[in-house]
Amino acid sequence: MMRTVIALAAVTLAVLVVGCGGAIEPAERRIPAPGTFVFTSGVDLWIQDENGARLLLAAEQDQQLLQPAISPDGTQVAYIVFQLTQSDDATIGTDLAIANIDDPRQQILVQHSRQAEFVWTPRWTADGESLMFTHEPGSLMIRVVRLHLDRREVEVLREDARDADISPDGSRIVFVNEPYGGDPHLVIRDLDDDTEQVLDPERKWEPRPFRIPRFSADGDSVVFAAGQFLPQASGRALGLNGPEDIWSFSLTTGELIQLAAIGEDQPDFAVSDDGRHVLIFGAFGVYLVANPPSDPPFAIAPGEFHGSLDWIGSVSESEWEDVRNSVYDIADSSQ
Repeated sequence: MMRTVIALAAVTLAVLVVGCGGAIEPAERRIPAPGTFVFTSGVDLWIQDENGARLLLAAEQDQQLLQPAISPDGTQVAYIVFQLTQSDDATIGTDLAIANIDDPRQQILVQHSRQAEFVWTPRWTADGESLMFTHEPGSLMIRVVRLHLDRREVEVLREDARDADISPDGSRIVFVNEPYGGDPHLVIRDLDDDTEQVLDPERKWEPRPFRIPRFSADGDSVVFAAGQFLPQASGRALGLNGPEDIWSFSLTTGELIQLAAIGEDQPDFAVSDDGRHVLIFGAFGVYLVANPPSDPPFAIAPGEFHGSLDWIGSVSESEWEDVRNSVYDIADSSQ
């Protein structure tokens, strides 16, 4: 029954929000929730705030913009520029870029210098002075680095790691370790003394492998995407295993909670400023879930295949009820 509600809500909202030809019209709301959003639409980046949704940055030919990360003060967005094709003037790979939201002119911070060199998953530190990201220089090397924006210095934080996020107080990072091993670990690293804690050392968790972990707003838990573990014949599979759900692990109580059973292919998500809600961007829908969950997941807008987003904002109790009621009303009226 719930999957029917999700499907009907997503289809109906696709007609209401996207309109003819799949283009988002300015001043309409792509995501019916409060706050500021930067999200992918095709190869471009769009923004939504109190003025509605509109184009923020358009990709150049043979490029795609993805994985936006809004700065803590809401004035800038970091993102990835993916060069999709090879030519005399360009090689396939990704760059780290930044732009001011009010004056969105692209500035490349880290540029790939060779074929198949990649950077991924930019994350701001809480003070807005640094960006962390995953760097793949090639030859099965992968690491987490930090770029100090004021002096443009790159610091390697952890080799053999990817998808790092930094705690609100800046003292710890969480990341995926051994990403080429086929069944990677989820690890917390203390940046002061370099000690590490593997969150599931005995492999007791059913959901794995893990992807894109993020700290909660208070730093007391980690939210992440994870699939249903299947043994892999080769580490070349990079630890990715089909449909994923969204989970939360409490670092204080050790409790593992499934926030959303959505079975999406590499969904992206963002945590609200107060940590009480998680917004998920999947291929079949955009889902808003409470943390801890109070309802089965429901779609509030159409999704996008391998789309990505970031969000600054929170949902009050009354706004949460309005979102819930509007989605279920739309689903009921479509039957």
